Amino acid sequence: MKPVTVLGFGSAIVDVSTVVVETQLRQLGLMKGSMRLAAREEQQTIIASLPGEWERHGGGSVANSLVGLSLLGVESALYTAVGEDEEGSLFVQDLSELGVEVVLSQQQYSAGTGRCVVLVTEDGQRTMLTYLGASQELTAELFPFKMATGTPFLFIEGYLLDVPGIGDHLFDVARTARRYGTKVIFSLSDAALVERHRRSLQRSLPSSIDYLLANGEEASAFSQRSDLDQIVEVLSSMRFSGSVTLGDRGAVYFGPDYYEYLEVPAYASVVDTTGAGDMFAAGFIAGLVHELPPLDVLRLGQSLAAEVIAHPGARPQVDLGVWLSEHEPDLANT
Repeated sequence: MKPVTVLGFGSAIVDVSTVVVETQLRQLGLMKGSMRLAAREEQQTIIASLPGEWERHGGGSVANSLVGLSLLGVESALYTAVGEDEEGSLFVQDLSELGVEVVLSQQQYSAGTGRCVVLVTEDGQRTMLTYLGASQELTAELFPFKMATGTPFLFIEGYLLDVPGIGDHLFDVARTARRYGTKVIFSLSDAALVERHRRSLQRSLPSSIDYLLANGEEASAFSQRSDLDQIVEVLSSMRFSGSVTLGDRGAVYFGPDYYEYLEVPAYASVVDTTGAGDMFAAGFIAGLVHELPPLDVLRLGQSLAAEVIAHPGARPQVDLGVWLSEHEPDLANT
């Protein structure tokens, strides 16, 4: 494996998406904007009940972020698991073509590759049902620490806390990586997940990570506060820095006794919010790689998020260098 700047640890997911109206969500008993785990059989039932065009793309939260990083010229790799099936081959090929090296866990899997059914309404909101597949069989014991040695950044998705063979051992992985000198970035991933694991997150994160990425709902669930000032106060009192994204209200960068707020850029226009958080993470991490000041880290994250919400799908569709030249010219050489 070639040296990389960012190593990701997350689920291998293939996104299967279509456009729906809200009445269809209600008929399926789904809450608009919700994200939850689902059995493959439930996914099949939903797909069969919604005739029309379905698009299939490589996905996965960390994988999407690594694609954004790669397109910005940051050497990236993903440690994950896929099944021996067509979707697994699609996932690996898709990432490889986009410059992200895929390192597969060396074990046998009984499940197929993970899949996420994404239902997008006219207002750009997405309702997601995820089958983790082979990623659900990952174990912390097999994490490739030799690969992580010398890697500047490790990006971990919180979704892995729900994987039976990982759970709270995820924090052991993070702490070990930090002992090797690696900076650990952790994404809270989902508010419901935070509720399930809040005690262990509150207990373990301050000694396990360097940066935390969250949206407003996740940060609220973690801090058990609803007011933004109080949320930021709780997060700023911990030993890590990070960001809280607030949808159309902008984003906050926080650190020990410090925070910076940035509004959404005027050029942002919503078509589909799928991948917004993932691309924000890509810009945020790229800003860390290039040691940008906090406000510019936020600007880079916001700009990449603005690109991905301007079209369907979770990954950029334009040259990010050109995009930045047009919208944030002073960050274009990042």
